[in-house]
Amino acid sequence: MVYDESTRRVVVRKERRFRDLVLEIKPTADTPPEGEAAALLAREVQAGRIVLTGWTEAVEQWITRVNCLAKWFPELEVAPITDAGRAALIEQICLGAYGARELKDKPVMPVLRDWLTQEQLAVFDDYLPERIVMANGRRSHITYSQDGPPVLSARIQELYGVEGKFALGRGRVPVKIEVLAPNHRPIQVTDDLTAFWRDMYPKVKAELSRKYPRHEWR
Repeated sequence: MVYDESTRRVVVRKERRFRDLVLEIKPTADTPPEGEAAALLAREVQAGRIVLTGWTEAVEQWITRVNCLAKWFPELEVAPITDAGRAALIEQICLGAYGARELKDKPVMPVLRDWLTQEQLAVFDDYLPERIVMANGRRSHITYSQDGPPVLSARIQELYGVEGKFALGRGRVPVKIEVLAPNHRPIQVTDDLTAFWRDMYPKVKAELSRKYPRHEWR
């Protein structure tokens, strides 16, 4: 059984050999064993020769959130998704497929969600949400990383009416706030919006309001 690069499918072949020399190869109509086929396809996915379109940046952020949950909340006993875990997940996604075409649009998240128990899933979005609702009613996206705190990125106008500090996980995980200009370029990264409005905003308001006169400036 091999992965045929020309057909991009896992196929079963019969070989006639003399010692280590292959004399003849014949394809067969046999269906490859499901598990072995998944392992071969997963190898191609990891090598980048087969693309899972469902494996997006949002999936990568989900994996990062799982690993953050494991690190910041050890009492939940979440298993982090290591390189070996990622390979196992990809193989599980490949299960039941025999070719690249079958994998192209195969859903990814149902398999990934099974990594967590029902109890862990129940608190996942509560402890480490993708977005949070701020005091002014706006929903802002949170970006997670393996090596640093979560970061909330928002334009100045989206932060009007919001002060103080942010924390996730019932106050356990401090959040950095990346304040953006109207062109989405960072102005400052802070952990205290009250200090930003008091110390930094008066210095940048005049320049930014001249540069972006159509935006609201308070």
